Amino acid sequence: MQTLSLFPSLFAYEFLAITLIRVTLGLVFLWLWFRSLRIDKDKAEQIAFFEMVGLRPARLFWGVLSFTKATLGVLFIVGLWTQGAALVAAALMLGAGGIKHLKPQLLPIHNAPFCFVVAAVSLALLFLGPGALAIDLPL
Repeated sequence: MQTLSLFPSLFAYEFLAITLIRVTLGLVFLWLWFRSLRIDKDKAEQIAFFEMVGLRPARLFWGVLSFTKATLGVLFIVGLWTQGAALVAAALMLGAGGIKHLKPQLLPIHNAPFCFVVAAVSLALLFLGPGALAIDLPL
């Protein structure tokens, strides 16, 4: 069978490709979490954002956001509740991207395209499933 694809035999490994996407997305969320904990400027900017929009106590909302990022990272890497994590991640990143696009001064970190790409990858995982090496592998 002739195809236009250069390496059609690689299509047999699509399950592993989905795993690579899922684990990479988990690493992105762990990186975002680590930055918010370890880089004082990022932490201060996030707390200032919550103060600006009137969400008080800002440190509590910052803590919830940090916990959410860490939890999403771990869930994606382990492959547990992938579809639920994908929904939360997509909503979080669409919200952040929308805020960044409409009012760039409110979110000094990241940029809107980054947020929208992470949201798109999260939504793709919602439909693709967890891939290989996951706890919530469909039966």
